[in-house]
Amino acid sequence: MKERFATLAAVLLALLVTAAPLVAKKKPQNEEASWNIRVTPDSKAAAEGEKVINDTLILQQGFLRSKISTDEHAFGTGPYTLKGSEFSAQIKSNYEGKIDWSGLWTGDTIAGRMVWTRRDGTVLTYTFSGTRAPVEKAKKKK
Repeated sequence: MKERFATLAAVLLALLVTAAPLVAKKKPQNEEASWNIRVTPDSKAAAEGEKVINDTLILQQGFLRSKISTDEHAFGTGPYTLKGSEFSAQIKSNYEGKIDWSGLWTGDTIAGRMVWTRRDGTVLTYTFSGTRAPVEKAKKKK
């Protein structure tokens, strides 16, 4: 009887050990990352001379930043809100107006819309899509 109990316990333990990874929940990926995006103007914005651009969108510690908007148009960063996988943000510039960002991230992809309202009232609309940028590893100091 003791042998059967020991065998049964060993079988149950082996099942538990091998099945645990199968039932473990996969940790959801965080929206906080750098995203390599392609920003495409709609027909009205293209008629105003706007072009397709590649940009980096950064969602970090509750703030959104676009490298091109920051570096070339003085928009800086601004807080974003998150509802599930949907995010939105409004970034203002004293010189260039405001940009409203909205989008959806799913795993390693992101897509959405960007609306730039210039100081003169002109509204330019773009769509964007892209993928999560690879995480850069810190380099060791020599």
